Amino acid sequence: MSFRIPICVFIFITLCLRTAATAVTDVTLRGFIWEQANAQAINAAKPEDFMAAAATYNRLVNDGVRNGLLFINLGNVLVMGGDGLNAAAAFSRAERYVGATPETKHGLSSALTLQTGRRQSDLPWSRTAFFWHYAFSCPVRAMAALAGWSVFWFGVLLLILLRRGSRNPMFRSLSETCLVAGGLLMLVFGASVIMTVAHERHDQLNWASRVFASTAHSFEEAAQ
Repeated sequence: MSFRIPICVFIFITLCLRTAATAVTDVTLRGFIWEQANAQAINAAKPEDFMAAAATYNRLVNDGVRNGLLFINLGNVLVMGGDGLNAAAAFSRAERYVGATPETKHGLSSALTLQTGRRQSDLPWSRTAFFWHYAFSCPVRAMAALAGWSVFWFGVLLLILLRRGSRNPMFRSLSETCLVAGGLLMLVFGASVIMTVAHERHDQLNWASRVFASTAHSFEEAAQ
């Protein structure tokens, strides 16, 4: 019995060290792939060179890396390689993590140019009509929905206090404001987050099946 505790502790420490070593190895490997992709993108001169860089960036995506900068870089090299369809998908995923930026807007415009064969100056009208869905990242919109939920229930609490005998008109006005404002925030941003999570989940499950292929010689040639 006296030997079991030290043995269990030793096994636990060994497993922890092995897990930590694996994590460090993964980070190091991903860092190497990231630098390799950046170098390929910088030195690329032909569409096939950009597509090779895209394949390297995509290795990180398929390995589970998810961040805005990765998808922006992937979208850029796909645009330069002539793959407008997959470039647009990459920029759309980037906006889920960082929101709409000048880089993603320009990248989407370039991707649409490749797909239609004519230069696009404006993005689809839906991006203006539902600006909050594109302008803010998914985590920001989730926080906004949570804030709306909190404000809504604060309004409910004030309404309960009013029904228990409080006659203060300020409480009634504040309660109504909280109910309306909180409900709108919760509805608008909550629905936006649910849509984003569903789209991102779909992309995560199907991204590996995407085939990167140039549909134009290059963005410069397609835009002429």
